[in-house]
Amino acid sequence: MGYYVKNRQLQSGSTGVILPTGSSVQRPTNPTFGLIRYNTDSGLIEFFNGFEYQTLTVAGGIVYTVDNFTGDGTTTTFVMSSIVDVPTQIIVFVGSIYQIATTNYTVGGPATYNITFTSAPPNGVSINVIHTTN
Repeated sequence: MGYYVKNRQLQSGSTGVILPTGSSVQRPTNPTFGLIRYNTDSGLIEFFNGFEYQTLTVAGGIVYTVDNFTGDGTTTTFVMSSIVDVPTQIIVFVGSIYQIATTNYTVGGPATYNITFTSAPPNGVSINVIHTTN
């Protein structure tokens, strides 16, 4: 249930607007384009762009996400939390070793969440994929 605002202009001064809040799990199942909310898991304001939730950032600000995986010696493809179009948009470490884009890994192309390594990361070794979320 929501409230309708008759006057579309918010008054200036010592007033404010309270955004809907909730965890990532509590996101609306059928969001509307332009929906805006405060994510209590990330502590950030997010909006729905018609396809996925994006983090709202301050102009010039960049929000980084680190996806953490663990190698098992056989798996080569992992699913990241954000879409990455080209391999050079991310920084990847297997253990403490920097991975070279297109030599050590590729991403699945436009609109995909997958990162695929040319060889399976060793069993028990941490994988860190660093990328921006905006």
